[in-house]
Amino acid sequence: MIGKWISSVMAGVFIAMGAMVYLAIPNALVGSLFFSTGIFLVLNLHNMLFTRVYPLMVYNRGYNWGDAGIAWIGNGIGTFLAAWTISFTRFGDTLGEAVKKIGESKLGDSPLSLFVLGIFCAFFVAFAILVGAKYNQGSPGQIFYVWLFITAFVFCGFEHIVADMFYLSCYALNYGAQAMDVIKVLVSVTAGNVAGGLFIAWAVRELDKTTVQ
Repeated sequence: MIGKWISSVMAGVFIAMGAMVYLAIPNALVGSLFFSTGIFLVLNLHNMLFTRVYPLMVYNRGYNWGDAGIAWIGNGIGTFLAAWTISFTRFGDTLGEAVKKIGESKLGDSPLSLFVLGIFCAFFVAFAILVGAKYNQGSPGQIFYVWLFITAFVFCGFEHIVADMFYLSCYALNYGAQAMDVIKVLVSVTAGNVAGGLFIAWAVRELDKTTVQ
């Protein structure tokens, strides 16, 4: 059990690292390309990232709902620790304006918008997880598909709950935030990510069965 908690916290830190790179690069496309660094760390170390856990629950029963709960909480702890730590550094100041802009956008959005954007994000992430898994770890095929799908969702501005945990942690530490606004984002995006990820995992599993037959 302790290993799962460590893995989940590490996954949150890794996604926060990818988000830091994204925020630090002025060009949105280039920043989106390099956000994937966090995902590659998660995949190569098999960390319990929330948006990796629940598609695999359906696809190959590699995890269960208890694991998903641990992943969500552990990822949140990891992202907050990362945000809190960099708040003591000059790098935190470097991210200040970007954090302000992205935080205000998310906190001011409607629950329906956040939910739908969470679904589309999960489509890309689940495909990255499941298609990437069909290739050898570190192979050109895995790298290409993971990079392609992750870059696409980040550049489009779709909502990823773990990345949002980091953005909102940074925003709250620097500018403050209303608790209900934060809860709105967390609940809406989590629901969208789960709905989209479970659907894609189910669809890919059923298509795999058809291909085998």
